[in-house]
This record gives sequence, structure tokens and C-alpha cells, in this order.
Amino acid sequence: MKIAIPYENGQVAQELGSCREYLIVTAEGSEPTAKELAGLEGGGSTAMLSFIGLHQIDVLICGELGIAARNALEMLGVLLVPGVTGSCEEAAAKFLVGERQGDPTVLSLCREEDPDDPMSCMHDCSKCAGCGPATLPDAVKKRIPEV
Repeated sequence: MKIAIPYENGQVAQELGSCREYLIVTAEGSEPTAKELAGLEGGGSTAMLSFIGLHQIDVLICGELGIAARNALEMLGVLLVPGVTGSCEEAAAKFLVGERQGDPTVLSLCREEDPDDPMSCMHDCSKCAGCGPATLPDAVKKRIPEV
């Protein structure tokens, strides 16, 4: 298992989108086997998501977590532990022994369940092409040339 923690001077960085370094802890069971400080190339959510995917991160322990980032990370299958403050190494150790930390209510904010939402995107359409099949009005269809 790989745990990533946004790193700022040894502490959990509170702004995920502007973080440039991550502490990555590799563990087997509840025992850490390796740790490294990895730099993030570029900035913003896209760079962070690429970093998480390329490093095959299983768990992200973080401070603040926006809705779009949360949705994208959940789609990648990353377990999220938001609302954490303090030392990065202590946060990883607490997670590995199963100690509760952070603020799990961050994940339930703005969650909207909709049975008519086939993509389960909670109306965050930055994650998909929109809800349901796309249909064009007849006036627009007439302006589109046949190919």
C-alpha cells in the first residue's frame, strides 16, 4: 500500500492544489517499509491527479479537499483521509495503526444522491460529459452538415 501526504515543512499541507511535495509512505500491513519525499512537476489538480496515478497511490491523507478533486480521486480508487493537520509522519503512523484522524465530514459536504444520475457524479459535470445522453435541438441539427 502507498500513502501520499501533501508535504509542507514536515506538516500536512492544507492546500492540496498548491502543494509541490508529497511524502510517500510504502507499507505492508501496518508496518512502513519505505518513505520518500517526491516533488510534483507542474501545478494544479491535473498535475496532482497525474502524480497520484503514476505513483499508484492507494491512500491520500490531506488537509482541505475540494469537491472536484474528491470526485476525481474517488474515481481513481484512492481512499481519502481529509481534514488532517500536524506532522506528516505522525499522520501516516496513525493511519497505519487504524487511529481516527482528520474530519470525515469533509467527504459528505455537498454530496447529492440522485437516482436519475447514471454516472453518480453528484451533478459535478466537470467529471463527465454531462448527465444522461446528449440530444441536440432540431434547429441545431439543421445547421450541422452531413459528413
